[in-house]
Amino acid sequence: MISTAFQDVKESFSTGWRLKLPFVAANIVFNILLAAVFAPLMALTARAALSFSGKPALADFDIALFLLSPAGAVGGILLVAMALVLAVMNVAFMMATAHHDHMHGEVGIWDGAALVLPQIYAVLTLAMRLTLHIILLSLPFLGLAGFLGLQWLTEFDINYYLTHQPPIFWQAVWVIGAILAVWGALLAWRLLGWSLCLPLVILAGMPPSEALRESRARMHGRMWAFLLRLVLWGAISGGVFMIGVGAVTILADLMLAIMPQSTRGLVVVLVLLAGLLGLVNVLISAITTGAVSVLIMAEADWPRRRTTPHAVPKGALVLITAAAFVFGGVGLLGLADLAPVDDGQPVEVIAHRGAAGAKPENTMAAVNEAIRVGADWVEIDVQETADDEIVVMHDSDFMKLAGNPLNIWDAKLEDLADIDIGSWFDPTYADQRTPLLSDVLRAAKDRSGVVIELKYYGHDVMLEQRVVDIVEAEGMADQVKIMSLKYGAVTKMRGLRPDWDIGLLASASLGQMWDLDADFLAVNSATTSHRLVKESQAAGKKVYVWTVNDPLAMSAMISLGVDGLITDEPELARKVLSERRDLSGSERLILGLAGRIGLDLETWFD
Repeated sequence: MISTAFQDVKESFSTGWRLKLPFVAANIVFNILLAAVFAPLMALTARAALSFSGKPALADFDIALFLLSPAGAVGGILLVAMALVLAVMNVAFMMATAHHDHMHGEVGIWDGAALVLPQIYAVLTLAMRLTLHIILLSLPFLGLAGFLGLQWLTEFDINYYLTHQPPIFWQAVWVIGAILAVWGALLAWRLLGWSLCLPLVILAGMPPSEALRESRARMHGRMWAFLLRLVLWGAISGGVFMIGVGAVTILADLMLAIMPQSTRGLVVVLVLLAGLLGLVNVLISAITTGAVSVLIMAEADWPRRRTTPHAVPKGALVLITAAAFVFGGVGLLGLADLAPVDDGQPVEVIAHRGAAGAKPENTMAAVNEAIRVGADWVEIDVQETADDEIVVMHDSDFMKLAGNPLNIWDAKLEDLADIDIGSWFDPTYADQRTPLLSDVLRAAKDRSGVVIELKYYGHDVMLEQRVVDIVEAEGMADQVKIMSLKYGAVTKMRGLRPDWDIGLLASASLGQMWDLDADFLAVNSATTSHRLVKESQAAGKKVYVWTVNDPLAMSAMISLGVDGLITDEPELARKVLSERRDLSGSERLILGLAGRIGLDLETWFD
């Protein structure tokens, strides 16, 4: 069985290699259509669904709430279906290409598009059905996992469980993990049974509902053998990819080791390496995707078409060719675009929870350290206590910091005086206690600005107004920024003090964030894009990224043109910015390019 499966996989890769150029062409056509048609269509769909929320964009919890609404649920299902279409469309193009070669012994560049595009509505309908099947299958498992998580991991703040990992945490990990494993196995088995539905739709011309039933019927008794083929294909594909990328990386290291320290030469080398890496990735992707397409087609017994493919109109060929040049040019400009973005503009250093990498978070020790190393801003979290004081604290309770289950909203200042929040970091800081907002403002006044994040755990009373009163009492209105994960809090603060600097903190977003009523955006570095930075700045909004703690990541974000780095390591950020100021524009471009292709050139300019 294994030898037969290996032989089948070997033949599929052999076909993938033989048809590498048509497969690459099919991949290029798909990506052109993705950029020119599918991506804008998905954006329009998302915008149409988002219009029912009454906001230009949603972030984090607001996204989850919107998806629970009727309009959000319909829009979400449609977007998932469209994403599924995109996931299979490239495979569909290659299936059609391989099918034409198998049946006629020849293949043209446009054969895949000519066969698949007329079936796009059927593919979307199939994707919708698959999406609904997956949702219905997943709901019981995800619901049970969520219920157990709420039962076991909500007595204290989630950061306590993640940091200290008590026995109940591991109980949740193992039990919920087992539930998700069963769900994943069942879902994979169902998907395996449906693995033939795509060729049955685009080639045999079956309606999606019939294709799903027919696929399960044909795969009955054959799924273990096909699963073995897919596992072998995955292992070989992963190995080929690692070899390809590894070869380029070794070549890069060799070239950098032997070449003289010429800025112009290094730019050329990095551009060539980036291009080579892209070429290797495209080639390997085309061959491996083509190989799995051949495996699926062979499992489906190379179905014969019920319909004659429509010829692609000459006008469409002209448009697609023109689009290829346009998007190819845009891709090349993407490399050069790093230079004007990183024009040496000032970048603010924002110390996350004080200098949380060097001192215990949200303590006066961390605040004073951030000020000492020259942070432009000290970022802190604030909440209300039971006696209506505003204290600096991130979590809802003290379990992570002190092993104390006391909730902030139940605590009074006299309670906080006895809670050591520094020893968890180092016994040296056993004297650290929860500071008041006013303590931080007095320490930072005229030395560093203060970014105040409003924290909400469902027990706030007058948090916004009390923060305003304290800031104004300390004479710091022109030296603070206010931000929150809750857009409602942002708008409430805007109503209280319209002339203050108020921003939205976001981990995930949907829509055009730059159209929201905020003065700045504090976004997850993993979701930060060149477009987000450009559009936000064009709308007059600064972009701060969090949490960036290593030099290469800092340099990459600076190259994107962000306005500030939110970091646990403000001293390191100052060092990186100082070193970059001594570099020329070309040298900064080099660091940006190196970051894009994963090379660390930190010591190259030493």
